Formats: sequence, C-alpha cells, structure tokens
Amino acid sequence: MTTSSTVVPAPPTVPGRRRAVPWATVLPLAVVLAYADGFWVTSMRGAVGAVGRGQGPYTTWWHESSVVVPFYVCAVLGALALAVHVADRRRGGGRTPLLLTAGLVVVAATLVGFVEMAVGAAYDFHLQSGQLEMMSSMRGDCRADCIERLRADTWWLQVRATGVGTGLLLLTNLGAVAWVTMFLGGRLDTVRPSRARGGWAAVVGGRRLLLAAALAGGALIHVAVVPEHLEEWVAAAWFFVALTLVQAAAAVLVLRGPVPDRLALLLVAATSVGPLVVWVWSRVWGLPFGPDPGVPEAVGLPDCAAGVLELVALVLAVALLRRGAGDPDRAVADRRPRTEHLSRLALTAVLAVTLIGVAASQQGWFDIVRPENPASSEMG
Repeated sequence: MTTSSTVVPAPPTVPGRRRAVPWATVLPLAVVLAYADGFWVTSMRGAVGAVGRGQGPYTTWWHESSVVVPFYVCAVLGALALAVHVADRRRGGGRTPLLLTAGLVVVAATLVGFVEMAVGAAYDFHLQSGQLEMMSSMRGDCRADCIERLRADTWWLQVRATGVGTGLLLLTNLGAVAWVTMFLGGRLDTVRPSRARGGWAAVVGGRRLLLAAALAGGALIHVAVVPEHLEEWVAAAWFFVALTLVQAAAAVLVLRGPVPDRLALLLVAATSVGPLVVWVWSRVWGLPFGPDPGVPEAVGLPDCAAGVLELVALVLAVALLRRGAGDPDRAVADRRPRTEHLSRLALTAVLAVTLIGVAASQQGWFDIVRPENPASSEMG
C-alpha cells in the first residue's frame, strides 16, 4: 500500500476542463461504511432493550442502512473535498498524504454514524418513557418518584450505549476504510480528470438542476403519503395529489429552455411558500376545518423532509429571480469550482432528504412525535 499520493495531479489548465468526482472511490466507501455502521446502530439498540420499533434486527439493519447510504456519500464527498482543498493549498505539487484523506473519511463517517445512533437513542428513550408510564399505571406499585428514577436510569443507559457505540463505529470505520483502500489498489483518489463537458449540470446549470431535484423530491414525498391520507381525510389526499402534480410540472419547467422562465420561478416560489404556510399553521394552531378542526397535528419526518426541500426550492428560486434575465450560472461561469465535489454534495444531500421522507412515510417507527398516531404526520 502506498503511503502518499492520494490525489490525482491536477491536469493542465484547459478551458472547459474540470476535475470530477471519483465515484469509484466514493461509492464503495459509502456503501461499506453505511452497512458496517448500521450493524452497530442496530446492535446497540438491541443491547439496551429498545425493541419498540422495527420488524426484527436483520430487517431493521438492512432497511435503515440502505436509507442512510446517501448520507455516507455526502460524508465521503465532504472528506474528499476537504482533502482536495488541503492539496490545493500546498505548494508541493498538489498531493496530500493517504493517511490524511483516510482519516478525514473515517471522521466524517463516524460523525454520520454518531448522529444516526444519537437520534435513534433519543427516539427510543421517548418510546421507553411512554412504556414505563403505561406499565406503572397497570401495576400501580410505582409512584411518580419511582417513574422519574426509572426514566433517569433509562436515559443514562442510552447515553452510555451511544458513547460505547461511537467508539465501536470509529474502530469499525478505520478497518472498513483500510479494507476498501486495499481493494482500490492501495490509494484513495480524491479527484479524477474530467473527460468531457456535458451532462445535465453543463446543460441546465448547477442551480437549476438542484432546484429541479428539490422539487422532484418534494413531489415524491407528497405522493408517498397519499394512501394514508385517503384513510383519514379524502380532501387532504387530493391536496397532496394536486401538490405533487404542480411540483413535478414546476421541475420540468425549470429544466426546459436555455434559461429558467420568470413565470416558472414564480410558480416554484408559490408552490414552496403555500405548503410551508399550511404546514406551520397545522402544526402550531391546527387547521380550522377537517376531521379535527383546531387541533395541532403531529410532527413527523415526512413533513420535516418535505419542508426542508420546499425551503431549499424557495431559496434557489428567489436567488435565480434576483439575477434577472439570462442564464443565472453564466455570470459565474468564469469562477466555476475546480472540482465537482460541492455540486455533487448538494445533489446527494437532496437525495438523502428525499429518501428519508419517503421511507418515513412508509414506516411508523420513523415518526418523531406521537408514535401512537403515525399516520397523521405530514402536511406540506
């Protein structure tokens, strides 16, 4: 295994040439790290007795690990982008040590695994607290101080499990990165020479592609929650169907033509602001009509994910509108980043949020508030 040279030397400065993402490095690392970390996340959950969600350890492991793969892609991309930045700041030929690149990947992946484990522990504690109160009310031999003591013990058990699990994640990621590095020939390329200008990013511009991806992601989440709303309130289901169609049409309009049409951007802004306002109103005060008028609805991962994507779409639409006529990316064409890492990182983040929202709409154990009523968890 070589001990240096993890960065492909930058090609000569040629107009239109860029350094692209080395997907042959990113994808194997992300997949291996996601499933390896997922094993410990699932194992620690079972070790503390938090078995209130999921359909068994194996099913939970592969399901959750598959959903978080895009987050690990983001982690690896971010680590490689930082390695490229370090290499570009050096004056000695644009190279960086292998250990530095591998270390950045290990730290980034461990951070993602820690967040996944910590969020899961917090939700498991929420479920266990409810179970403690239910059991004490049934038995009648545990008073308020007893319940609080049990809750405190459960909390510290989750904290200790998260700490131990983080250490296991770090050791596992060290081994996984070393293993993948050996299979990649003893090196971790942080960039590869771009072979040609092309693809959607070159045709429509990075911002427009990101905007269309956010709109499409929101549409997918909204269509995923239609079946559950058909059982609750048919009018709400038809609202999500209409919103899905409008967002999909807006995404197509954004990608059409040499420049984004101002009317299309205004449609995107309206499509984003409207659902966000409805969501905030329904979660804070409750809708004045429907099955439960005036009752605030539960907050869940699907609506949070859709809200994030709508907020991203709104910010991008406003930014494109402020640039006025002409290609919004043309003004910065001469200042394009030297690598594609950041643009690919943004698109992967949108994909990750979309997958979380779609998966959460299909699995009740993804909800973060009021698990006893997981169906009423999305508006906007």
